[in-house]
Amino acid sequence: MLRRWLPLTICLLFLIIAGCSNLRVSELSSIRIECVDICNREDPQAAAITEKTFSDPEEIRAFVNAVNKASRIKGELDYGVMFRMYAAYKNGGEKVYSLNISDSKKEGVRGLLVDSKDSGKGYSIPSGNHEELRKLIYGE
Repeated sequence: MLRRWLPLTICLLFLIIAGCSNLRVSELSSIRIECVDICNREDPQAAAITEKTFSDPEEIRAFVNAVNKASRIKGELDYGVMFRMYAAYKNGGEKVYSLNISDSKKEGVRGLLVDSKDSGKGYSIPSGNHEELRKLIYGE
């Protein structure tokens, strides 16, 4: 009897864990970014943004889409951080990321996302999502 339920239980656990890794707009109350490291030293445009909070659902959706569409970068990373991003949940929880979004308008520029709990694993934000976040963060 246990042998029949074991594969089903494993599949359900996998689905629950996989489902928890993505952000969902409906679960978030805001996204807050703060300028750190590289932002303060090298990017005068970004340094003007010491902290910014996004609470409009469409703004939150742009960040959620970028996080959920980011693809894993192989290997260990060596990087500087532009922004610390705080995804605040409606239930009071929070998820923290390192986020690199430049003010470059060049086509094909990608962003970098790193979960603060595992700073050696990075995710590449697609250029379309980078551009959308660039406009939100730097204004346009």
